[in-house]
Amino acid sequence: MIMVKSRRAVPGILLSLFLPVASCGVKEDRSACPADLTITVKDLPSAPADILIIGQEFDFRKTVLCDTTFEVRVPNSGVEIRAVSGASARPDGSVLIPQGFDSPPVYLFRTFTGALKDTASVRIVLRKHFCTMTLRVDGPAGLGEPYWAQVHGSVSGLSAWGEPIPGEYSYRLDAGLSCRLPRQRQEDRLWLDIVMPDRVVRSFALDNYLLKAGYDWTAWDLSDIPLTISLSVTALVLQIGSLQEVIPIDIVI
Repeated sequence: MIMVKSRRAVPGILLSLFLPVASCGVKEDRSACPADLTITVKDLPSAPADILIIGQEFDFRKTVLCDTTFEVRVPNSGVEIRAVSGASARPDGSVLIPQGFDSPPVYLFRTFTGALKDTASVRIVLRKHFCTMTLRVDGPAGLGEPYWAQVHGSVSGLSAWGEPIPGEYSYRLDAGLSCRLPRQRQEDRLWLDIVMPDRVVRSFALDNYLLKAGYDWTAWDLSDIPLTISLSVTALVLQIGSLQEVIPIDIVI
């Protein structure tokens, strides 16, 4: 009788041992099994950086102050990873520019992992999605100073991917100062007005001149723009890098 009981007990013990293995076995559905995701933040251009990892019933948030590496247990079904620095992002990851302000110094990163195995790794490298345009205005004092520049365009924010969001952009730029411009598309318009207290002296398409100067809005990291405007009685000379354009104007002294 003892031997009979032993024979009946052994299969039950073996079955209980194999069940946990089968639940996450190679040939089984692993969508409910966690994976170890290693996140590496490299060459952080601005601190802090807010990191968001989201998946099926999963939400992980972390703020980092410097280059670092950490691990997160995430769903095997895959996750979305976002990172933003220099700006506050909305729930969908986008960054908006308030009317009358220039772009924040926004750096972005976003990716999807897809289905994961037991381990995976992602390197976060934030990209610069703005350029700083510094304005220098030269001209005789008799031209009715003070004068300033007004920048306005058709991009009012950036998506989580760094794509321009259509909308009104406007910022007053005094001589000797700078403003940050968000990434632009080829079809976006960007204008610069030279303004005196009583009137607009000249308005011209800054986007066209940047294109002629060879500026690349599709670069991973946008370059800054030095802009010099020289005023005279009859002309405005605009210089961007090696590009120099003479634009006739009519100024009443």
